[in-house]
Amino acid sequence: MIKLNRTPCPAYLSDDKVRQLTEEFINTGNSVWNKDEIKGALLKLSNYKCAYCEAKVQIEDSYMEVEHFHPKSRYKLEVVFWDNLLPSCKKCNGNKGNHDTGKEPIINPCKDDPKEHLCVEAARLYPKSNSDMGRLTIDVLNLNDKERLIDSRFDLCNTVKETLECLYHGAIDSKARNEIKGLLSACSANTAFSAITSNALHNDPYYSYIKQKFKDKNLWNEELEDLDINTKKIALDSR
Repeated sequence: MIKLNRTPCPAYLSDDKVRQLTEEFINTGNSVWNKDEIKGALLKLSNYKCAYCEAKVQIEDSYMEVEHFHPKSRYKLEVVFWDNLLPSCKKCNGNKGNHDTGKEPIINPCKDDPKEHLCVEAARLYPKSNSDMGRLTIDVLNLNDKERLIDSRFDLCNTVKETLECLYHGAIDSKARNEIKGLLSACSANTAFSAITSNALHNDPYYSYIKQKFKDKNLWNEELEDLDINTKKIALDSR
């Protein structure tokens, strides 16, 4: 999970439209949030990923769902309130269910920084010490589902380490610079499981060595520096 910046409310959700949709939901129970105008805006907010587990989702298939941070069954007036909506995969949305986030808060990535509550070890998420919110988030959303999440995270982290090992033993030249750029891009905020792959990158001793070698040969440019800074920002701390 990474910190997300809440984008401006889409024009579709004008005050009048919000009132209309809220009344319709209260009176009929219709899925008034299931609109392309809402889904599209939410996906841009999260780089086309689930806001919780960071799995990739798309507007075209049923895998992407509009998630109500405060559950719509308990907070009906927030059913299309923009600040209450997040893009979610079907699994995370189902796992969260009717959990009352008003009484037992979990991490809201648009308001809370996950780095303050979560850390990582061996592709598994752990709560930081004394973070009840981190523990509850992992448990409620089942963020350590082995088959669906841990195995995928591990494979990506292993690819990061294999790439770094090849770069470490190879020549430091313009070809290698393209490879390190590709690796940094693969750990960026728009890629799946970026909080964990970025951790694998920035905590690998080979990476520090390679970066310094590029700098020594004047091959470390502004683009690489920006990628380095941005991936480090989203990397969860190690346990």
